[in-house]
Amino acid sequence: MKFARILILGLMAASIAHAQTPPRVSVPAAVVPSKAGQLQLDYQSLYQREVDKNKELKGQVATLTERLNQMTRPGGSLVQAYCESPTVSRNTAGASNDCAKNGFGCEPVSGLCRTSARSSDECAAGYIYCATNGGCVRDADACH
Repeated sequence: MKFARILILGLMAASIAHAQTPPRVSVPAAVVPSKAGQLQLDYQSLYQREVDKNKELKGQVATLTERLNQMTRPGGSLVQAYCESPTVSRNTAGASNDCAKNGFGCEPVSGLCRTSARSSDECAAGYIYCATNGGCVRDADACH
């Protein structure tokens, strides 16, 4: 039992000593020895590195901004349609289409104007579903 207490005390002392050991620090490349043998930072070198890195990042931002502009312009690969309202289709490039002029509503999954319908719910206000042609008409007389 006495041996176990000594062992536990020894382990505790070792862990405390290990916890107080300072971490090793790497010296940056912009550190130069001074006349007195002490290390000093070369601030001009550090500043120039940051200026160069900033120029590189600005160039990357300009390149990425141009790529984004090309993708989101009309006809670009990231232009997406969405239903601005139940009868208006709009895309992220700013173009819009009034679906109601043809009697249809906007299809929420694609964001485009419907070109056919399966019920009056898919027609614009004031139009009804015509099962004969799968379209939307103003009144039953127009359904042939």
